[in-house]
Amino acid sequence: MFEPTLSIDLGASYTKVAYRPACLPSTAGTATAEAKVLMVDNRPLIPSLAIRTRDPAQPWIFGRPAAAMNPNHEMQVFQNWKANLFRPQNDKDSVTAAIIAHRFFDWLRLKLRQATPVGIDVTQCQTRIAMPAFDTFDENAVLLARCMDLSGWNDPTLILKVREPHANTLGLFAGGRNAVCRYADGRCEVSLRGVFEDDVYQNNVYFRALQQFHVWGVRGNLLTVMVVDIGAFTTDLAKLTFDFNANADGLRAIQQESYALGVINELDKPLIAELEVRHGFSWSDFSFEAQEGYKVLLYQNQPWPLQARVNGVPTTIELGVGENHEVVAKATRQFAAAVWEKIAPFTAGETPSHIYLTGGGSRIKAVAEALRGKIVDAGMHFVTVASGEAPIGTDDQRQWKHTGESLQRLATAVGGASVILQEASAPVHHGPAGLQPQPIPEPPAGFRTCRCQGGNKDCCFCGGRGYCP
Repeated sequence: MFEPTLSIDLGASYTKVAYRPACLPSTAGTATAEAKVLMVDNRPLIPSLAIRTRDPAQPWIFGRPAAAMNPNHEMQVFQNWKANLFRPQNDKDSVTAAIIAHRFFDWLRLKLRQATPVGIDVTQCQTRIAMPAFDTFDENAVLLARCMDLSGWNDPTLILKVREPHANTLGLFAGGRNAVCRYADGRCEVSLRGVFEDDVYQNNVYFRALQQFHVWGVRGNLLTVMVVDIGAFTTDLAKLTFDFNANADGLRAIQQESYALGVINELDKPLIAELEVRHGFSWSDFSFEAQEGYKVLLYQNQPWPLQARVNGVPTTIELGVGENHEVVAKATRQFAAAVWEKIAPFTAGETPSHIYLTGGGSRIKAVAEALRGKIVDAGMHFVTVASGEAPIGTDDQRQWKHTGESLQRLATAVGGASVILQEASAPVHHGPAGLQPQPIPEPPAGFRTCRCQGGNKDCCFCGGRGYCP
């Protein structure tokens, strides 16, 4: 239990990987370990792109080298092979995707072995794959495990599945921290205080609610939060209910729905197609890496010059101004409205108190702000996910905040390596929670509930206890 763990978040556009060393105290006390993000080619986001060449010496190209290429007509480019891998029918596209998956994981395994300061041997650690909690969850997990086993992971019993919403939430709440306590009688269990309490995260929603229930007694035992993951090809909605009377992290129910509503097909493609018609350039002239960089500029809604070719002639096209600005603004408004149409009915029943936005789409400011307004107007709290700092260090394994990338995109990877997922606990129910809330106890005699209800740890009236004379 609590052995070294590798966590893989296989995304349609980017793959993220985190590694946590063993976290098990040998004597009475607490051991801690950090889940660190693997930097491949000095980047935390690994393009899930695959390019097949006609060169026998290098038939496949992955990662940043593939992303930086302008492939010629003899090369085959595969951008969304993950979607084809999970196709319900067995056809040539799904077979091709299985071949790509085999090659990709073989390439990734070699990258892991080369990681500094200490290479990662996949045969010596537990590997967890974050999977959407679809009806085909088990079948998809077995398929991926077989592809990885053929790629040198060797022992499929070490390849364990974890539902993406659970890993994502653990990453958001803990940020990669892990702690295990050993008692004098030899028992070992996760230290929730060590996992969730930190100078930076001590005000996180989960830990504050846990304190309000167990320490201050000013709230009920249930907490329901929602994670909206706006990805490249899908938008995944997950509602998670925690019961603070339970062991481990208390997660007792996950409700998830996924929709074919992603940034690429519903925002990027129609918007770029309209700009192509307006200005006469071709988006396919640019490499994957260049396209990703241009899209960031495009959604900033600021003036910037696009160096393109129009009818074979080098041309500078001014985007982010005038009519182009309005085209982008209209497209982002429509996309945000489409996402909200999925969110609104999903909040019914066990209404979440807090909503997190994650995924690459959540980083489009206009989309995030539009959804923030809808969420707040509906009486729920919008949680701002922590952003990263500038890249720090040169190691291939780094804390998420030292990678230069935000927790919005790395939470699932670092959460998938959590010791909480290795601690035995009651099974998680997939569907509406149906749990019974526990009544909030009355304040001690002579005291009354404070106006802050324990929500302000620096309250001058109650000192954060939730009740005062």
